[in-house]
Amino acid sequence: MKMAYVLVLILLAVIGYLWWKRRGREQRGTSRAAALRQEYRRKANLPAETAEEDINRYIQRLQERSPGHEEEWYLEKMLYDLERDRG
Repeated sequence: MKMAYVLVLILLAVIGYLWWKRRGREQRGTSRAAALRQEYRRKANLPAETAEEDINRYIQRLQERSPGHEEEWYLEKMLYDLERDRG
């Protein structure tokens, strides 16, 4: 009987750990996307509202051409394209 309690406790600990890791990964992704958006706004040198419209429109276009990527991928591509076009 004690062995069953130990197994349940271990199982709960593993489930809790996996949930905690997943939650942290999701939060890091969100903050990374926010940081990339901020970087685009700064580099594009546009008013915040105009820059957000540009970001959303560009991401939508990229999603049509290259579906299935994370938001961070699209934002990194936008920044790359911005730097490339300016150079």
